[in-house]
Amino acid sequence: MLYDARTSPPVWSPPAASASPKPRPDRTGKRFLARYGVAVAAVAVVTAIRLALDPVLGEHSPFLIFTLAVVAAAWYGGLRAALFAMALAALSSAFFVVPPKFVLVLPTTSAQAQFTLFLCTATGLSYLMDSLHRARIRAEVTEQKARASEEWLRVTLRSIGDGVIATDEVGRVAFMNPSAEQLTGWSAADAIDRPLGDVFRIVGEADRDPMEDPVARVLRDGSVVGLANHTVLVARDDKEYPIADSGAPILDDTGRIRGVVLVFQDGTAEREAARRLAASEAEFREAFERAGVGEAQVELSTGRFLRVNHMLSEITGCTADELTHMTFPELTHPDNRTADWKRFQAAVRGECPMFESDTRYIHKDGREIQVRVTATILRDAEGEPQRAMLVFQDVTERAKAEEALREGKALLRAVTDATSDLIYAKDLAGRLTLANPATLHVLGRTEEEAIGNRDVDFAPQPEQGRWIAEIDQRVLTTGREVREEEDFGPPGAVRTYSTTKAPLRDEHGAVVGLVGVSRDITDRKQAEEEVRRLNAELELRVDERTRALSEANAELEAFSYTIAHDLRAPVRNMHSLADALVEDHAEELSPDARDYTQRIVAAAVRMDDLIKDLLAYARLAREAIRLDPLDLDAVLTDVLGQMRPEIRERGAEVSVAWPLGRAVAQRTTLGQVVTNLLDNAIKFAEAGKKAVAHVRSEDRGDRVRLWVEDNGIGVEPEHRERIFRVFERLHAQEAYPGTGIGLAIVRKGAERMGGSCGVEENPGGGSRFWVELPKQENT
Repeated sequence: MLYDARTSPPVWSPPAASASPKPRPDRTGKRFLARYGVAVAAVAVVTAIRLALDPVLGEHSPFLIFTLAVVAAAWYGGLRAALFAMALAALSSAFFVVPPKFVLVLPTTSAQAQFTLFLCTATGLSYLMDSLHRARIRAEVTEQKARASEEWLRVTLRSIGDGVIATDEVGRVAFMNPSAEQLTGWSAADAIDRPLGDVFRIVGEADRDPMEDPVARVLRDGSVVGLANHTVLVARDDKEYPIADSGAPILDDTGRIRGVVLVFQDGTAEREAARRLAASEAEFREAFERAGVGEAQVELSTGRFLRVNHMLSEITGCTADELTHMTFPELTHPDNRTADWKRFQAAVRGECPMFESDTRYIHKDGREIQVRVTATILRDAEGEPQRAMLVFQDVTERAKAEEALREGKALLRAVTDATSDLIYAKDLAGRLTLANPATLHVLGRTEEEAIGNRDVDFAPQPEQGRWIAEIDQRVLTTGREVREEEDFGPPGAVRTYSTTKAPLRDEHGAVVGLVGVSRDITDRKQAEEEVRRLNAELELRVDERTRALSEANAELEAFSYTIAHDLRAPVRNMHSLADALVEDHAEELSPDARDYTQRIVAAAVRMDDLIKDLLAYARLAREAIRLDPLDLDAVLTDVLGQMRPEIRERGAEVSVAWPLGRAVAQRTTLGQVVTNLLDNAIKFAEAGKKAVAHVRSEDRGDRVRLWVEDNGIGVEPEHRERIFRVFERLHAQEAYPGTGIGLAIVRKGAERMGGSCGVEENPGGGSRFWVELPKQENT
């Protein structure tokens, strides 16, 4: 089917077929035999029938029945077969029927007349039947052509990708191809003979109003029609497709409208493509406007700005409107304007692929700025230039940075040249690519002689070159910094260098070489050797003195325990005798004597307490401490139980903010520490005032601080460090009794357990003593 439904009615063009197709060559012989075989068979059959009827017919009508054979031969085989059958029939009748039989003779005039009549009749029937035969053949060929044309048309319409619906002259569906079935949701079987409006429902995309039936318009106007844009096809399942379609009349040979053909296609992909194109254009506009560099479209002949983005306005200081009335050469510094315009025109002519220039521009405020301009020439399909797309980058700061980099390199070169350390760089093959004067001096080469060669080429001793190359290879293969000592120099003058070598990498992180710094440490090594020798001698002396001191300390410790034991014995005797004297002779003693006796007892008790505290302090300093996780609640409970009588006797009040947590300490030592702090809190109370102590803990990260707060007399800031020393007292013995060792035991115990202690002023009056210990972490 060759047609354009948008411009003209369909013109049906089925494949050509000949009016009388020739039989294939391989069947010609068979066809010939069949035609003449039928003629022979027909004559034979008729002859047999006539002979069978001979008793009835006799000599009457000897030729008439043979016309049947001629007719049969003519119907099947045509004129020639009929004539052949006629000849055979004449011979057969003359030989078998006309007397005398079995002789080809017509003896009578009647027989001859009948024979002539037979020939005429048979000949006429032959021509008549041949005409009928040819008419039948033509009819068969015409029918074959019609069936072939119909099949070709059906296959063609079903193969079209667009939807095709054909209707009759009243607008009922007569044909639907698969594409139409898919789009409308109707099968051809259900749609045939239905009004087109039932199957092909179309509405406006915007207003959803039903649209006029296109078939009705074609039948009414007799011309090709097309739907308006934004037409939606509503399928049988209510699914919608945007479509583009047209309808055209189907005309017969007389020009009469026999129906309408409607062609339509799914416009979803086209709409999506249009949407994507619009989105792409929007993205381009957005990218153009939001680009981090200045962008502009420029007219080729004049350089006039056709379109600019906001970044170009920021770079030049001109508004977009101002720029569209300017050319880009006008922005260029006069010294660069001519050269830049010539290079731009060369790019337009295709003499170079693109225009690129680092040039100076004049900002709107009059200052010079450094700008990198890149221009791409946009050309049409034939390669003709249309316009230019220019990209502008303000590289003023980068230019300053590059200048600073050049100055920095010059400074670095000056520093490396001035330093006494060896500074050098090597490539992957170990060849020198950089060497400062100190390096060249050690190598004994000029820069031209050293660059491009390896250390092994200069090493005075081969093993030195191999060791240096091994260190270089380690840096280059592992990509890690290496610190080593290298020996370099001829025998008898070898120097030792402390060397640091680090990999050099390219912008992709690949190792491309190494840089090294070597410092001559020969003199330092000699000094260190001398120091080690002196240290060894000093260690020997220290060991000797330490042994002597240990022996002296052991003797002193034994002596102190002996003295403490021997001192406690007479003190106990003095205490006992004084008590006995008072008990046994109290009445005999004068008041002064009893007073002296009481003083002796008090002095003995104080002396005994002092000796016990000294022993406790010495034990803390001497014994090994084993630290274990402790429950502070349990430790404080034990201490309060032991001090209950003393607390009750002094009328003191002790409160605890439970729980106190856990710490790492030694139980006995911590008990001594807490006992001394509580004893100190209830002992140093103001006269006539009830002693009050409060115990709490504080979490300090990996430490726990135990506080003992009191309402006592307090400690002046200048004495807060002094009170933790041995035998340090701030008050007379008569005012506040004690040995002056309790707080020293607190400090020593805290330090032995890996902690610390201190005292602060209590805001409510009194003092706040604390002990800080390692905290046991929760598990």
